[in-house]
Amino acid sequence: MRGFRRFLIVFMSVSAFIAVGAAVFLTTRSPLFVIQAVELAEQPDEAPVDAQTILRLAAVPTGKISLFELDLFEVERRILANPWVEEVYLQKRFPQTLSIAVRYREPVALIQTKKQGLRYVDVRGGVFGAVTLMYQPDLPLLSHFDSAEQRIPEAIQLIRDWQNSPVGKDAEIASIVWDGEKGFRALTSYLLRGGKHRVMVDLGMESGLVLKSNLEHLARVLRYLSHRGIAARQVWADAGKKIVVKTARGS
Repeated sequence: MRGFRRFLIVFMSVSAFIAVGAAVFLTTRSPLFVIQAVELAEQPDEAPVDAQTILRLAAVPTGKISLFELDLFEVERRILANPWVEEVYLQKRFPQTLSIAVRYREPVALIQTKKQGLRYVDVRGGVFGAVTLMYQPDLPLLSHFDSAEQRIPEAIQLIRDWQNSPVGKDAEIASIVWDGEKGFRALTSYLLRGGKHRVMVDLGMESGLVLKSNLEHLARVLRYLSHRGIAARQVWADAGKKIVVKTARGS
């Protein structure tokens, strides 16, 4: 009798397991859960990649696969293949919809490279995507960084420090050049006789607190030059606490 009870319990357990498995199998393949729509969250007004391109990269076979069978990792991988895409957010919305949201990289500078030409640089110093006429904002240009790629994030931080310092209110960085002997060299301009006067500013090898302090001194120097109508040929802001200025003839 005990043996029969054990057999009955085992039989019922196995039967229940098979029934559940069969139900799951049938549910996951039910036409009720076959994907019929792929929705893309609202794009920014000046999105670097249009909605149709994102949907084409996602390549979700609507009407052919259920939400249960869809491999989200593969969909994410395909969308991330676009250099502009930084993050992808996917959500299965039952019963028949896949929702996609995309976050794009934000370029903060351009960089001229020997091998890849003109490309974008993001806030982390990552180089990506060839510059196109469709998306060519007015950004600082980095050059001569081919042999010093590790310095690119420092250059981006330098740009941010410059923009957040007093000097950023009066003078914008047009470009940053890396010089193996002199370090960072910024081409900027300040107001002079109703126009803009360009000048190269040597900033030295290192960024950080010392540079931030020098930028505050530089702001005062450029304002002085502007108010006095003095045209500078070269400015050295890497000489400790001193700012050295070489003026043009006649200034």
